[in-house]
Amino acid sequence: MNRTRALADRVRALATGRSLRNVLTLVTGATAAQALLFSARPVLTRLYTPEAFGLLGVFIAPAYLLAILATLRYDDAIALPVDRRDGAGVFLLAVLASVGTGLLLLLALPFRADIASALGTPELAALLVCVPPVTAALGVAAASRTWLARVERYRALSVGVLVQAVVVIAVQIGLTDAGAWGLVLGTTLGAVALGGFSLALSARGLAEAGGADLRALARRFRRFPLFGLPASGLSQLSVRLPPLVLVSAFGPAAVGYFTVAIASVAVPVALVTDAVGQVFYVRAAEAHREERLGPLVERVFARLAAFAVFPVLAAALLGPDLFAVVFGETWRTAGEFARLLSPWLLLATIAPPLTRVFDVTERQRSELAVGAWTAALIGVALAVGAWWGEVVPALGALAVGGTLARVVQLGWIAHIGGASGARMAADLGRSLGMAGLALSPAALALTWGGLWWGLAGAVVGGIGYAVSALPASND
Repeated sequence: MNRTRALADRVRALATGRSLRNVLTLVTGATAAQALLFSARPVLTRLYTPEAFGLLGVFIAPAYLLAILATLRYDDAIALPVDRRDGAGVFLLAVLASVGTGLLLLLALPFRADIASALGTPELAALLVCVPPVTAALGVAAASRTWLARVERYRALSVGVLVQAVVVIAVQIGLTDAGAWGLVLGTTLGAVALGGFSLALSARGLAEAGGADLRALARRFRRFPLFGLPASGLSQLSVRLPPLVLVSAFGPAAVGYFTVAIASVAVPVALVTDAVGQVFYVRAAEAHREERLGPLVERVFARLAAFAVFPVLAAALLGPDLFAVVFGETWRTAGEFARLLSPWLLLATIAPPLTRVFDVTERQRSELAVGAWTAALIGVALAVGAWWGEVVPALGALAVGGTLARVVQLGWIAHIGGASGARMAADLGRSLGMAGLALSPAALALTWGGLWWGLAGAVVGGIGYAVSALPASND
């Protein structure tokens, strides 16, 4: 009775926390969007070939990399000005930069055949016409999301990702006869829908920017394009480079398996951790001004780790068999890829929200140094894997390099944010231990009873893990 009462008290305390309420609002939309995407993916994997998904992965790599850079990183500065009008002015700078980047990319379209040939995928040339609209739309969406987070309109953010998911699924299922074009057009129109919807909801912010001095704001936050932009480019290059190297070394099918593995494991977890990051950004800016950033970083890291560890480890345990049942036997290899990459995927979902520490402390030079180190580790890992000539050792090398890169990044975040790296490591170790214990029945059931018993064990273990990992703080 006492344990039940204590658990109920913890749930009530959590429900009153401002941060958690905001995160839950974002997660509601993200969960609904992921439910739609997951329900559609078993259909899509039976309608499209691994090669088609591979071309989608190669298309996404440059498009999403450029989208991250389109705002010139002014979106990272939107929450920093104390004056709301100045924040709106920075928002306008980010939107103008995104639209301008999309227009500039139109000038590169005549050379798309050369670009596709350089990547070893000539069939990609026609698909590259979709890069400019995706880049501009996702840049506008990123700026709008940050403005909406600043003014705490989290419900609008939640609806936006749901709209995007609906458009992506509808187009991709409706254009299955178009091959890779169907996947790419779905992604493109989904991005445009997200950008347009987000901008419409944040239009008041653009109106508030009317009296802001844009030149003064551009100078005030010039470190974001000068140092934050290349830092983000290097960091994103480490994420977007693997599909480009894998397609050159092992062909589109390998990238297709890689893309589905990432989309099925890291992306769903990252939607929740990214929601935490949206709220953390606003709270971190406040905490930095009040000189209490370190404890906030430690608490948020502990919660990110507690959330991400179990699903990633469960996917690693059940991976190949689960992928074969859900997506079709052809996709068993994607489950093997997910298992190999799981250490990297775990840290890759935890670390990105905390990189906002570089923004709120305006330490873009440090972010650039970390980005260079991260890109170097990933680059070396991919070079070793390509030299090896076999895809499994290549992915193993990528997992090692990616994990080391994220460990370095988290160490710098702890140092700059004034957090205890030892405490963060202990929190991660605690979550790993609890998740391992919770999954031990699933491992035994998988060995002796097969996938369905293993899956049942994972569900039961997940419930126990969720109860034990429930945070007690209401901050």
